[in-house]
Amino acid sequence: GSGVDGPSAPAENIELAETYYRAFEVLARDADFVADVWARKPLLVAEPIAGVAGSFTLDDVREAVDSDFLEAGLGVPTAEGGWKMAPVSQPRGSSYEDAKLRYVDVAAGIERGTVVFNSAGAHVPKLGAICLAALRAFGLPNCLNMYLTGPSVKQSAPPHTDKQDVFVLQMSGAKHWRVYEPPPPSRRPGSDPLARGKGDDKLCLSELGEPLLETVLTPGQLLYVPAGFPHTTSTVDPHDGSHVCDPPEPSVGLTVGIDTHIWGLNYFSSRQAILGQLSA
Repeated sequence: GSGVDGPSAPAENIELAETYYRAFEVLARDADFVADVWARKPLLVAEPIAGVAGSFTLDDVREAVDSDFLEAGLGVPTAEGGWKMAPVSQPRGSSYEDAKLRYVDVAAGIERGTVVFNSAGAHVPKLGAICLAALRAFGLPNCLNMYLTGPSVKQSAPPHTDKQDVFVLQMSGAKHWRVYEPPPPSRRPGSDPLARGKGDDKLCLSELGEPLLETVLTPGQLLYVPAGFPHTTSTVDPHDGSHVCDPPEPSVGLTVGIDTHIWGLNYFSSRQAILGQLSA
């Protein structure tokens, strides 16, 4: 099964988990993906995956925000051409309701930048079903983040790398992605290759070559980005004539990050553990 079952699981979530489990299982069982793509290069699944487009909408966001105490950040442009995280809203008082994020704050936020719900799969049951489907298919821990951007917002995220192998799924709208070859670690010996462009580290486009993969991700498509591969994202200009949604829609994107490096499920950690045992 998908990993989501039992009498307490809503039928809608079970059906959603089955949809995503089938999509993930195709990759997990693909010998070419495992041998040639995983951790080695990005991959675009251009054929829309049945049941993915529109499977999580702004109406679902509204329901999740209204029914729980969720936290979110707002990615806003900086003068240097990157972005920084700011609060989506400020507490209006000391009570629970006054401190709680409201959907009206989210709706206002996506007109100014990108609203980011980190670890949304741990708090929103419908998204948790997708995490369980990925866990069942790959047998590895994961984390799901959600990104919302208004259709008229012009914004880009500067080059950076992540510690997770990431599966990006576009629900609605469109997002422009560029994925690059990792720069040689010897250029920045003191930098973490899995956290370039974050914190005090700056990763410039001049350090990177031409993109390995460049695409505008549209509803139902899936993009795989290996850990440590620099990437940039930007919104699609609804006025340049090249947008794919007519009328333009807000971009709703989910990223399922496979947490192998975060939990030490890699050869380096295994080597460290073995050497530790040998020296004990």
